[in-house]
Amino acid sequence: MFETADPKHLYYVANRVRLFPEDEKVLIKLYQPLVGAVAVALYQTLIQNYDPYGIISDSKGIYSLQEQLDCSLKQLFNSLHKLEAVGLVQTFLSDNVFNNVLVFKLLQVPAADKFFATPLLASLLKEKVGVPTFHDLSHAFAQEAKLKEKPIKNAKDVSANFFDVFRLPGDEAITPSSDVVQAAQENKVHEVETAKVNDHDSIDWDFIKQEYSRYQIPASEIDLNKEQIRGLIQTYGLSEKEFVDESLPCLHGSYSLNMRDISNTLAENYKRTNTRENVQAQLNKGRKKTLAAIKDMDDNDKKLLKAANESSPAEFLYKLKTQKGGITSANEKQIINNLHTQYGLPEDLINILTYTCLTYDTVVSSNLAYKIANDWLQHGVATAVQALQYVKKRRNSFGKNRPVRTYQKRVEKGTDWSKKKADRDAGISTEQLKNLFKDLNNK
Repeated sequence: MFETADPKHLYYVANRVRLFPEDEKVLIKLYQPLVGAVAVALYQTLIQNYDPYGIISDSKGIYSLQEQLDCSLKQLFNSLHKLEAVGLVQTFLSDNVFNNVLVFKLLQVPAADKFFATPLLASLLKEKVGVPTFHDLSHAFAQEAKLKEKPIKNAKDVSANFFDVFRLPGDEAITPSSDVVQAAQENKVHEVETAKVNDHDSIDWDFIKQEYSRYQIPASEIDLNKEQIRGLIQTYGLSEKEFVDESLPCLHGSYSLNMRDISNTLAENYKRTNTRENVQAQLNKGRKKTLAAIKDMDDNDKKLLKAANESSPAEFLYKLKTQKGGITSANEKQIINNLHTQYGLPEDLINILTYTCLTYDTVVSSNLAYKIANDWLQHGVATAVQALQYVKKRRNSFGKNRPVRTYQKRVEKGTDWSKKKADRDAGISTEQLKNLFKDLNNK
């Protein structure tokens, strides 16, 4: 499989195929659901771009195909790979003075019966269009094929053969003359091959079976799990050897492959490897920054830096906990070990991280440690000096922005009733009072 990011890469078409109406129907009805409309358009475009009198120096850039199809370079190669997979196109790299010209060889669209007789193509079509549509397509093409010719029943072939009708002089029928042989050579052309599924597997299954046989894993286990193995190899970009090596911890002395364990192990290893690479990239980015001089640091800070650079993470943790009168737990040791072995943080940075955690809490917890580590990496902190300066800067910033609370003494005042005038507004009129008493007397 070939792909390039250079739209000026040269190509030419090596041959021509003829598309009859029956071929176009198979191409649209059966192949298009598999490869897509862009791929079908690419196939037809390549047919039209064949120049029987063209030479290799007339090759055009791939961008001309992009212009004709109005698609991106990625779409173009994605469609080409689909055409290659179903066997409609073969792609070659031709080394010459123009350097690796792409050569496209076109193959003839097969008849519908050949398509349905190819299990890989038929199965894929069923998956793409669904069972009801698949049955409809199969029935329609079968009916059409049967209508092309009526069966001959209870009949005997009485056709005349060549020698019953014609006579040749001498031994011409047995040994053709040189003129006839020369004419045959002159008119000999390569027949256009019919498309066949390119089912060549790039995975060396024999090698995998041989490697597993050393651990008493039978070849039948590889055959049984072939599709899952292929998926994992392609997903994580592994070689056959790398896949076997990564899966060894999952064998557990059994004679079978536990694909669930293998899949989980590969995912975890891939995650760990990529996380470590990302962490290292962030650390390198931080180190490339100009390291500020150790300023605004008192003697305690310098003493802390000295201890962080001279002690291992476990030893530094033990000293800090001893000073505080505490004990070091196994979980704390595991956390600092993971920071170093899995994520690749340098020892001095881990020590300052440990010190920072213990200023917030009595133990080093995973939530706090990873939260601080992520914050540092995102802000380019890569060394113990940078970490101390960053922590001090954050604390100073927090202190400045923290709102200052002011407390005012509240004095409760009593009511001076001698100055309080009576409220004569009863909120009811004299007429309303009369009516109220009248109602009471009537009751």
